[in-house]
Amino acid sequence: MGIAAEHSSEVPQSYYYLWHLAALKVIDADFGPVPTTVPGPGASAVQATDRPAVTSTVWDRIAAAGPVVPARVALVDVGIAPDHPNLATRLEQDRCIDLTSHPFGARTTAVLDEMDPYSPEQSEAFFAGLNLDGLGPLGLSNEDQEYLESLTAEIAGSSGCVRRLINPEALFAAHGTACAGLIAGEPAAIATGTGEIALPEALFATSGHPSQPNGNRNLLPYFGVDPFSRLMSIRTSFDADPMQFIAAFLYAHHQQADVIVLPRGLPDPERSRLVPKVELTGDTQSYQNRLAADLVGRLSAGGGGEELDPKSPQSSESSRRLWTILKHVILAVSRKIPIVCAAGNSGESQLIYPASLSAEQNGIIAVGAVTVEGFRSGYSNYGDGLTVVAPSDDDEVINRHQLRVDRQSPFHARHAYLAGRSREYRYSGFSLLTTDLPGSWGYDRGDEPWSSLPPEQNQGIGGGYYTSFGGTSGAAALIGGVCALIQRAHKTSHGQGARLDGVAVKSVLTAASDHQRVVTPGLRPLTPDCMNADQEDNKGPVYFFGAGLPDATAAVQAALAS
Repeated sequence: MGIAAEHSSEVPQSYYYLWHLAALKVIDADFGPVPTTVPGPGASAVQATDRPAVTSTVWDRIAAAGPVVPARVALVDVGIAPDHPNLATRLEQDRCIDLTSHPFGARTTAVLDEMDPYSPEQSEAFFAGLNLDGLGPLGLSNEDQEYLESLTAEIAGSSGCVRRLINPEALFAAHGTACAGLIAGEPAAIATGTGEIALPEALFATSGHPSQPNGNRNLLPYFGVDPFSRLMSIRTSFDADPMQFIAAFLYAHHQQADVIVLPRGLPDPERSRLVPKVELTGDTQSYQNRLAADLVGRLSAGGGGEELDPKSPQSSESSRRLWTILKHVILAVSRKIPIVCAAGNSGESQLIYPASLSAEQNGIIAVGAVTVEGFRSGYSNYGDGLTVVAPSDDDEVINRHQLRVDRQSPFHARHAYLAGRSREYRYSGFSLLTTDLPGSWGYDRGDEPWSSLPPEQNQGIGGGYYTSFGGTSGAAALIGGVCALIQRAHKTSHGQGARLDGVAVKSVLTAASDHQRVVTPGLRPLTPDCMNADQEDNKGPVYFFGAGLPDATAAVQAALAS
């Protein structure tokens, strides 16, 4: 039968919507009594408990060391809902930028009548003063360096626009909003006598005015990993346009971000290709391996001879040069500012780009996902270059190496699999709860996105404020929050202008990570699994988990002492 020889009767799980904070040691939570015997890999890791009690937080440790100094987190994604009650006070609206609808930046103003009523937009120089100072040698050829300097000069002298249109981040920012909540979401409150969203004074001493709980019954007292930090949205699209991404990373550097989070891959036409693995290319000439040979042909650069997609962007010398420049810009920026990247969700033993650039000498942090059961999430990429892992949801896996199915699903009996053919691993039903884009464009499609009622009266008909989330995107967002904690702890000890560089943050993070950590409230330490090859779990924990699961408390203690 493999790892799970038998299955004990299911015990209802106590779903706690901040369980991932306990797993990262951001909060200490008592989940109640645990079984006297730690279950094996096939048994349930979470037993029925009462609602856990939070006994202490890492935020208290930082606050005890000095005044609150926020870190600035740049989220390079599809945007963040500007009016979400758990995010509105975390967003630095005057620094957010939209690089999707204007190549030199756009921003939506909240004050319409101060603008010329006959002009739909006004210009603004978002990149004024931009230069490459402080990035050090980029490792480019002389020609490419001159090309980048010319490009930078053009961006620095450019003008974007401030517009009166509907904010696109209120329509298309579901993914970014979910990631933002995991990084820096905070409980919403109403400033007494104003009707405006404010920070709860009892929890955040920097609010400056008395406040009361928000009366909206659909709001949760939600916390991200570091609700004391600030978010800067850098909105980009999924177009294969290297210019927007070069501008995005240069803008984050220009605005002196403390952390950059990229919870997705970049569509570099060459560097984002999958590389055929050794287990596929070992013997592709025999008849028995003809299917593997076909797969290698499709994965190999130039293999297969398939027709070009007439709608896809065609490669050119200038675009190849820009993609190369982008790679060097990312590496250079990462040495100054940690760049947290998702490892990918295809279950491959290789990382997506640019997580695949992660190396000891740069500040790129490649993040994989693990479940409360202690296993790699069924979809999470792994392999060389992985930095750390963080909690997330799970995915079913049915292949000749592994069987992982949701036995609590009503459709479980319809699965066409043969138990005993693969090694079986326990499926996790836990996911990440986070903030959602309100309205019909969000993941949970709550109604009335454009309510005219003030926040304290808006009952959020149909919900839409929160959603279950996961993927390595969610895991990367959580690690982005831990990096913000590290930077904020360092600032608390050394002054507001102090900042650890990307390599130093990565070093603190990995030193505070461990393969023996248990994904609380589970009971099993991180355990390798066989995903793409027989006996793959013998490759060791680094291959699957990098340095392991971070302990945010240990990381903060190290940053305070650094």
